[in-house]
Amino acid sequence: MMRDEDRTREQLIEELSELRRKLRDAESQNVENRLAIERLFSFKKVVDTMQIGITIADLNGNILYVNPADLDIHGYTPEELKDKKAGTFAPEQIRKPLTAEQIASMKRWKRESINMRKDGQVFPVHLMSDVIKAPDGQPVGVVTTCEDISERKKLEKEIREKIRELEVYYEATVHRELRMKELKKEIKKLKSELSPVSGDPDQCIDQDLLTNPAVKEM
Repeated sequence: MMRDEDRTREQLIEELSELRRKLRDAESQNVENRLAIERLFSFKKVVDTMQIGITIADLNGNILYVNPADLDIHGYTPEELKDKKAGTFAPEQIRKPLTAEQIASMKRWKRESINMRKDGQVFPVHLMSDVIKAPDGQPVGVVTTCEDISERKKLEKEIREKIRELEVYYEATVHRELRMKELKKEIKKLKSELSPVSGDPDQCIDQDLLTNPAVKEM
């Protein structure tokens, strides 16, 4: 290594400039790292306060993060999900882990499905998944939002049942209306068959009544 006294003035100035450049780069990197950390904490604070469940998993399905809302929805604590797969939230019979190739080709994925709480209770959910990509565009994980739609499904069921009731009532009403029209026609036909000479079916009198002594005394 060349000693300082063996260097020329120009070499020392050049080395000093290089050191200053590296120092500026290091300081700039430190600032970027600090800002990235601050953004990460800000992001976590926002996600932690969201009402919708959020889970982040790596390409192998390992859970990296679950926000409090998702923990509450599924009845877990953070410790209980350590080293667990994202598929833990779904009943075993419908778990279909995605391969890295499938994730790489996946776009926004929306679907309704069935999830399972820690106590084994199943419930309907609306899920949306997005691929997390590194700056170079390579997928590094998947973020999935989860919404418990039990109340919505209950309301939809009640509405469908009410619609069925109204349809049955409507069919019965139409049938009754048709039957009333048929009865009216039948009555009109009978009246025409029993019409007196006057032609007024409502004035038709039973001849037996005319010969009845009790009627004559009235």
